[in-house]
Amino acid sequence: MLSYDWIKILALCAAVVVVWVLLFTTLAPRATRGQTFEIYVYPNVRMGTFGDLGSLHGDNALTYEALSYDVLDMSANTTLTDDTVNTVLSAHFAAGQGDVVFISSERYDSGQKDENDNAVMTSDLEQFLASYVYNCTWLGGDAEYPLTASEENANTQDYLTACAAYLSQYYTGDITADSAEQDRQAIETDFRARADGDNRYKKESQILAGLEKEYGRIENLRVAYNNVVGYLGDGTLSVTEVDLTVRSETDVNGDGTVNDSDTVQKKGYFSFDLSDVPGIDYMFTTSRVTDENGAWKGDSVNMIVLNTRLQEEALRYEQVTFLDYIVKECARRQELES
Repeated sequence: MLSYDWIKILALCAAVVVVWVLLFTTLAPRATRGQTFEIYVYPNVRMGTFGDLGSLHGDNALTYEALSYDVLDMSANTTLTDDTVNTVLSAHFAAGQGDVVFISSERYDSGQKDENDNAVMTSDLEQFLASYVYNCTWLGGDAEYPLTASEENANTQDYLTACAAYLSQYYTGDITADSAEQDRQAIETDFRARADGDNRYKKESQILAGLEKEYGRIENLRVAYNNVVGYLGDGTLSVTEVDLTVRSETDVNGDGTVNDSDTVQKKGYFSFDLSDVPGIDYMFTTSRVTDENGAWKGDSVNMIVLNTRLQEEALRYEQVTFLDYIVKECARRQELES
């Protein structure tokens, strides 16, 4: 009889655990696509540690915010190899995953020869774009978008220009001015619409607390945007230019048809060059560029902003604050080492 009572007690305990797990799974907030930040480190690039997700949030960060409060999950794929990279990226991109790729733009001998028996040079960046250029956001400003794409495709829009347009919805004046004033009613209206159905915001008190964080998120993005534009202006950052071979919409070879053999060369701008960021070696290095002792250097490391069409509009620009964080964190680490 005693043993039977123990069985009933154990069964009851097990049932309670199952119910608790189900409740936790059902009620806990689930990260949407936009609330997940995924980093890919291409082969031949090494990334230093960023710490855990909590340390990158404004409430917990030591000095500045890298990702907003609304990023609930972060992952870094740092184990890609030449054998696995295409399999992993193809699967993940097809599922709408990915936010940034760190990759080298240093050119090297591909091992192939052209028609004049000259070595054909390439780079990891060029190889990546040859396969995944449609997964990358455009960073070419007013330059002609080189690919065939519908005007409705958000990737044809310059990323920073789109970011400025997004911010302008929430400020009454010039977003570049230090005195820029937020349109808090516009922010609240959009936040309440976004919070609808989010388990974190069931009570009005929770919504109001979240709204305060939302004001901060948008202001932090404005500051980061202006910083990144400034880095591009003073040479800390640049946008890498690559030559792309793209299909022509006209008969180039004169055979009377338009097909894949009709190609033209165009300029492409799809990545931020981090080479001149002070202290970049403390966070990113590549085997493509080494010093006299064979140590990897940060020269030629680029950051690609991946296709964000599947993300919520409000969270399309986490990469801007992340890029600002990289520049600031590199400077901080360099100062600590000096």
